Amino acid sequence: MLKDLLITFLALSTCFLSSCISRLSGPAITGTILDYQNKPVVGCKVGETVTDKNGKFYLKEIRYNKFFIPEIFMMEAPPLHISEDIKKEGFLSYTIEGHNPFGGGQEKGATSSIDTIYLKRVNEVIKPEDYIYTNWTFAANKNLDTLYGTNANFRLQNSVTNNKAFVEKVQYGLIYKFKATKKADSTWSAESYDLKTTYSLSLKTNGTYTGKKVREYQNPWKHRMEYDRTYRESYTIPSDSINTKGTFSFLKDQVIFDSIFNKAKNSYKIDSIDRDVIILIRKNSN
Repeated sequence: MLKDLLITFLALSTCFLSSCISRLSGPAITGTILDYQNKPVVGCKVGETVTDKNGKFYLKEIRYNKFFIPEIFMMEAPPLHISEDIKKEGFLSYTIEGHNPFGGGQEKGATSSIDTIYLKRVNEVIKPEDYIYTNWTFAANKNLDTLYGTNANFRLQNSVTNNKAFVEKVQYGLIYKFKATKKADSTWSAESYDLKTTYSLSLKTNGTYTGKKVREYQNPWKHRMEYDRTYRESYTIPSDSINTKGTFSFLKDQVIFDSIFNKAKNSYKIDSIDRDVIILIRKNSN
């Protein structure tokens, strides 16, 4: 009798310890696919599914099982990587991508909404006047000579309209070296640090604009490790900003701002523009 109970106990223990644990391979994903005229792209392939008559799609959650004991020794949830291709004949392709270093540990019912994706038709002609009047966020260089702009539709991984060089400039800004005049502490001399400039700008159809120029000081005195150790904190310089509003004119491939935007040379050529990105290059005065 005791032997039978021991065997039963060992069997149950083995079943418990070798039981499976559910891991997430891909969350349920919902979203909408539209063209540049805000019309649904019907029958667009998104991973293993297609869009309906409203351009909406739904990808089912995908899970897998792992043995309990090995997962215990892992000490942490596995990573999660999402990559789903979007394809439709006559349109440029797009890829949904995402990564979470511990996302595989999410419980059943994990969902993700990617809102709306706009697909561009092959050889579609972009008219600047259709897209320029909106809210832009520009990564700018020191003298506002070059402006790399994005709007609310911008997606970092959007291979339809973005390229790697553009994304890097938007993400990290057009940072330049700036010589500090203020000392971090009387012990130290003034250092050079990186300065990042961004310009949020709303261009309205009536020819007016409102904006905010922000300068962020990137890692000032970043090599002063002794300062950090001494004061138990990093020395930082607060960002400074200025609000602006004024007028501008739009002429074919040019945007001309008043002197409030910048004191001189305010005529910009539209180097390129799409639904969600724009590059402005300031023209030299004659």
